[in-house]
Amino acid sequence: MVGDKIINNYYFFSTGSFPIGNASTNRAISYMRGLVELGCDVTLFLLAPDSKQSPNSNLKNSEYKGVKIKYTCPVLFVRNKFFNKLNYIFGILIGLYHLLNVILKHKSKAPIFLLFIDPILIWIFLAPIKMLGAKVFHERSEYPFIGKERSKMLKFYLTKVIPRFNGVYVISNALVTYFKKFTYNPILLLPMTVELDRFNLVKNNKRGKYIAYCGSMYTDKDGIPDLIEAFNLIANEYPDIQLYLIGDNSDVEKFKIVRHKINESKVKERIICTGHIERNKMPELLCNASMLALCRPANIQAKGGFPTKLGEYLATANPVVITDVGDHTKYLEDRKSAFIALPDNPVDFAAKMNECLINKELAFSVGKAGFQVALEHFNYKKQAVTLKNFVKNTL
Repeated sequence: MVGDKIINNYYFFSTGSFPIGNASTNRAISYMRGLVELGCDVTLFLLAPDSKQSPNSNLKNSEYKGVKIKYTCPVLFVRNKFFNKLNYIFGILIGLYHLLNVILKHKSKAPIFLLFIDPILIWIFLAPIKMLGAKVFHERSEYPFIGKERSKMLKFYLTKVIPRFNGVYVISNALVTYFKKFTYNPILLLPMTVELDRFNLVKNNKRGKYIAYCGSMYTDKDGIPDLIEAFNLIANEYPDIQLYLIGDNSDVEKFKIVRHKINESKVKERIICTGHIERNKMPELLCNASMLALCRPANIQAKGGFPTKLGEYLATANPVVITDVGDHTKYLEDRKSAFIALPDNPVDFAAKMNECLINKELAFSVGKAGFQVALEHFNYKKQAVTLKNFVKNTL
């Protein structure tokens, strides 16, 4: 049996912008914070910053709620492509040095977590981990290599990389089923996690009434064109309400589809694109919305994933309108804890939005019940316990 002192040291290796970043950042940092609150010593090593590194994460050595964050790359921002690649290589080498130091320091007993998804990079880090007998875990929050299902790299990842992990934890039931085909080692369902206290704010209506969406503006995974179409269908009935689309839209080419849809709208002046909003400012925007919307289509990303933003929506206790995709209805019930529409159907989504807006008492009760679902199932504190027990039982 491994002693608590050894189990309580957790080491994560990743890339990206921490503690301020995207949805994957929010998810990972939430359960790391939960582990800290359980008395664990948690260190996150970052091999390279995200390509759109938040200025609020521009620290080589920092801390978030007790999580120690350390960059291994020599420089955070490198504009020259050649030196950027060289910087990344140095980051990997220094990361490997830290990895070896961690394994030797704890005599291969401390669990290692590899959060990055590049199969070659994973393979490089797995080599010393397996050679020295340490336990290693991996996370997936969506299907791997979407759109490249026949690629050799996917085959390598599934048949050579995944079986080498001592445990894999995933965000949805669909991913549990998927990865069971490729490994006999334990797989944990760790659903979306959210830091509920970030959304415990006093609400105000200084912006007036608005429906809010936050997330990607560049792909169809969240169905923004359908959301705009649904808003068009109810806009005349509610002339005082706006639609806020919250997320980075700086890439003109990638934003073209959404921009075209907005320009076609007869109420385009009421569709507000906020651009990138930092993590610390997001709760205020979501908490003061009249309704929070997520119009995900029935695509492969929705089937395998579980949007972190939904947990953040529910944490506000505001009414949420979503589509029936993925694991949504395994936790939420229509007209009880969310308003749930058919996917790929703007008319039905508009009807649910209208039902939410026209019946304030129902909307209030749905919002409160949605918060209870988040408290029960998506609370980072509870899921940290689940993850810690999973690791303990695997060691």
